[in-house]
Amino acid sequence: MVYVLNQNGRPLMPTKNHAKVRVLLKQGKAKVINKCPFTIQLLYSSTNYAQKVTLGVDSGSKHIGLSATTKDKVLFESDVELRNDIMDLLSSRRELRRSRRNRKLRYRKPRFNNRRRGKGWLAPSVKQKVDSHLTMVSKVCKILPISNIVVEVASFDIQKIKDPTISGADYQHGEQLDFWNVREYVLFRDGHTCQCCKGKSKDKILNVHHIESRKTGGNAPNNLITLCETCHTGYHKGTVKLPKTIHRGMSFKDATFMGIMRWALYGKLKSIYPDVKLTYGYITNPLRRESPRF
Repeated sequence: MVYVLNQNGRPLMPTKNHAKVRVLLKQGKAKVINKCPFTIQLLYSSTNYAQKVTLGVDSGSKHIGLSATTKDKVLFESDVELRNDIMDLLSSRRELRRSRRNRKLRYRKPRFNNRRRGKGWLAPSVKQKVDSHLTMVSKVCKILPISNIVVEVASFDIQKIKDPTISGADYQHGEQLDFWNVREYVLFRDGHTCQCCKGKSKDKILNVHHIESRKTGGNAPNNLITLCETCHTGYHKGTVKLPKTIHRGMSFKDATFMGIMRWALYGKLKSIYPDVKLTYGYITNPLRRESPRF
């Protein structure tokens, strides 16, 4: 498929007539704009006829699926892998800054007028993925005359995933209800007992330990366990090993991202493109089964 732009740079319907494309390029009536995907621009005036082209966007936290179709033909398909290292890079930067400040080295004067988050603020890791969605949609719209955009998103009920029987007012009574902070909840959950030695060390000092590093696992309760001071120190020195039964609980990063991202992405697309619709996976899944091309 060769994608075609008119003399003014606006997209026309693509073509599979490679012979004609070679002739236009040889005669100087067209020029190559991009090699991947192969796109040419006509250097003479032409009609602007275009069929109705629908762009489907299957949004996700790790991949983006794009498909541009007419009523009976697929014009463009792609699968884009998103970056997932933003949070790690920001965590590394934060660690380096704290280390530098603790060593009392000279650094720029602290600024406190940039701490306020504006309306519609998104976490950097989420914002990067939303921007990636917008960038890919923009690239497709530059090579195809897109008539309308359909964005497929997903909605996850995280509390329902944790407890399938939850309903009504139970949603307002989460697992950390009446606890001052996450640490207090984790200590209570573990019965104020070391989960490694089960109190055999007789050490009364208790610490909350990250199963995965704070950098990758965060401070979620399912990533924290209670260890006594003796076991905690021994683990970091390499003299104590945690039981194999201790492992990180289910992670909801991707589900949380989809919940935050869907409305931010939909709102930004609507502000840029005239015809944008939102749909959900449970609606499109039966249609895919009925028609392989959907």
